[in-house]
Amino acid sequence: MRRTAIAMAASSALVMAAYFQATASDTNRFASDKARESYAMGALIGQQMGQEIPELEVGSFVDGLAAALRGEDSQLSDAEILEAVASFEQRQMEKARQQLAEVSAKNSADGEAFREKFASDAEVVTLASGVQYKVLETGEGDQPASDSMVVVHYRGTLIDGTEFDSSYSRNEPAQFPVSRVIPGWSEVLQEMTVGSKWKVVVPPELAYGERGAGALIQPNATLVFDIELIEIS
Repeated sequence: MRRTAIAMAASSALVMAAYFQATASDTNRFASDKARESYAMGALIGQQMGQEIPELEVGSFVDGLAAALRGEDSQLSDAEILEAVASFEQRQMEKARQQLAEVSAKNSADGEAFREKFASDAEVVTLASGVQYKVLETGEGDQPASDSMVVVHYRGTLIDGTEFDSSYSRNEPAQFPVSRVIPGWSEVLQEMTVGSKWKVVVPPELAYGERGAGALIQPNATLVFDIELIEIS
């Protein structure tokens, strides 16, 4: 019993000593400004690498980094390093392709369902190409030709309502040739009259297709536009 108590007391003393030692060393954990700066740079590299390569094996990464910084012989030859890095990059590329294919397939299915639902509105017209539109306001002006220059106000969204572009937000209409926009736009603009405002749904093959565009328009995204044809310039 006494031995047990002594052992427990000794353990407690060691724990407390370790605690105070850790606290003291934490207060002056950097022996110099250079040590503090070096730690900070290591922390930044670690944060970046952790975000870019979450599956990184920390111990092995630190071993390789330390050996290189100290000028020590690497455990891998130059050829083996290149081979390992190439293998990693190939695996990452394959993973990215798979993720892209999954996103593309989902967008395709979601877009098809959205267009089917939109087409159920009796006021919606579906052109032979697949472009759909609903007349919100009817203008009495002329219709542009494929070589016309037009002035329009527009708002573009994804099917979930996320806005990716808008001349209304910029408080300035856009001006461009009818032939220099996505195919869905080129087609539908030639169906409109000046003064008209339409809600237009463009299937991916007549928008940005499998490549997508920018950060918001993913591969095979169906796009929704409010288009107001102001004038033919």
